Amino acid sequence: MDEERWARILERLPVVEEAAGPPLAVAFIGGAAFAARRGQAWLWWPGSRERATGPVPFAGSYPEDWGLLLVLNDAAIERVGAEGTASMAHLARLLDIKAFILRQRDELDVGGVLEFIEDLELATPKH
Repeated sequence: MDEERWARILERLPVVEEAAGPPLAVAFIGGAAFAARRGQAWLWWPGSRERATGPVPFAGSYPEDWGLLLVLNDAAIERVGAEGTASMAHLARLLDIKAFILRQRDELDVGGVLEFIEDLELATPKH
């Protein structure tokens, strides 16, 4: 993924309510960087308007402030950049996007990430 693709994806991500607690990041990473356990991850903070989005070094570990890791193959990067989040649930079912939920449900909820996880159909709402 590069700056241009990330900008296209970022402008298509949904607006999410401010986090009730410490915000958690959704980390996007390309399949090759994930397999190599090094490269760049691109962070989106759905529960925070102040946190900077963008690239951070990835060395195979998952910081405490990451709530969800999305590993996208090249086709998924292109499609999400072109179509936005509407295609993400389908791509996850096809395993073009592999999702790793990194925190407990309550943490994801107060961190602003749970709604996005539910939108991707990775989890069902708790009623």
